[in-house]
Amino acid sequence: MIEDFPEDLRPYTDREIPGAMQRIAAHKYFPQVASVIFPGISPEEAVRKILTVKTVIQFQMEWMYAFNQQVIQNTMEKFTYHFSPRIKKGTGYTFVSNHRDIILDSSLLQMVLVFNHMPTSMITYGDNLLVNRLAEDIARSNKMFKVVRRGNKRELFKNSHILSEFIRTCVREGDSCWIAQRNGRTKDGLDKTSQALVKMMAMSGSRKDPVENYASLHIVPVSISYEYEPCDFLKAGELLAGLDGLPYTKEEGEDLNSMLTGVTQWKGNVHIHVGDPLTQDDLEPLRHNDPDPAPLRHHDPDPAPLRHHDPAGFSARLCTLLDSRINTGYKCFPSNYIAHDLLHGTSANSERYSPQDKDAFIRRLDKLAGSHVQEKAREIYLRIYANPVQNLRDSAPFAGR
Repeated sequence: MIEDFPEDLRPYTDREIPGAMQRIAAHKYFPQVASVIFPGISPEEAVRKILTVKTVIQFQMEWMYAFNQQVIQNTMEKFTYHFSPRIKKGTGYTFVSNHRDIILDSSLLQMVLVFNHMPTSMITYGDNLLVNRLAEDIARSNKMFKVVRRGNKRELFKNSHILSEFIRTCVREGDSCWIAQRNGRTKDGLDKTSQALVKMMAMSGSRKDPVENYASLHIVPVSISYEYEPCDFLKAGELLAGLDGLPYTKEEGEDLNSMLTGVTQWKGNVHIHVGDPLTQDDLEPLRHNDPDPAPLRHHDPDPAPLRHHDPAGFSARLCTLLDSRINTGYKCFPSNYIAHDLLHGTSANSERYSPQDKDAFIRRLDKLAGSHVQEKAREIYLRIYANPVQNLRDSAPFAGR
């Protein structure tokens, strides 16, 4: 049961919600949070409203659903989705998603689940993002499982095993769980599944049969596409800072700034594609070490304790399959095709956008500051938007495997 997992990591249970609501209501930043979700209500009214919340689902439907509605209304032109008819109520799934925004990728999936009369899912969330007690109480009231990303090798291995057990327990008990395909957001538009993450998922399952191990997790590839990438200028700046080969070091408060920017920035059209669950028939061909070179794209460190969970490189081939499904589910917008043409100096994709679309994108591109880095920053920015087009074209031949 979920209650059996460490109390400081697992989501709150219904019996813990009233205490969490008391702490949320008493936090000094609660009035600002409430004003975003329910514009126009007084702080006193917001306190009264949140103190009526007694269960996890009530918190999600009254507060998180309203939060998503505000984000959609104020920062999007249109929000659309595709939801596989093969996903059935009563079955637990592991939603493996590309990761473009810290908060919205998983939060918007919950909207899609509700629209399709499905239970909301558990959500895995890095401990570095829980910046204060208010953030932690909101997150864990919203079915979030805290993933500890710091520690020595022994501690990281232990935490990976706990996370793996949590995901498998959720699915076995008929609950679903969302997890990003990699540690941290995609900054360059290249959505690549982490091999270490795929191996982590297998740690709690059968070591004898990788097909049975992964099939029992009911993995569903999820693609979220933003016409205008959340934090695009921040991501371009981060990539630009790393051009000299030095590792990028986050400044204090940078994660919080990215969260707020991602929520408030204009996104244009947004689309989520919730694909078909991977079946045993999909996974069976991965037993064979075929000559497809695509798995060589994955260069994650291979911690020794995880190797025995990966017979004959099965995880690398599963990464390739997930990449293909996620990339082919990605919806490219005019912004992507414009960037691809500008980057390569062609008009090959011009039938996919209007002159007005191109003018608007160029005006946005011109906002990049600093003339001395303008050309480098411009190329980085264009690649953020252009890479999904190439991903889609490269992945299409493999998506059906």
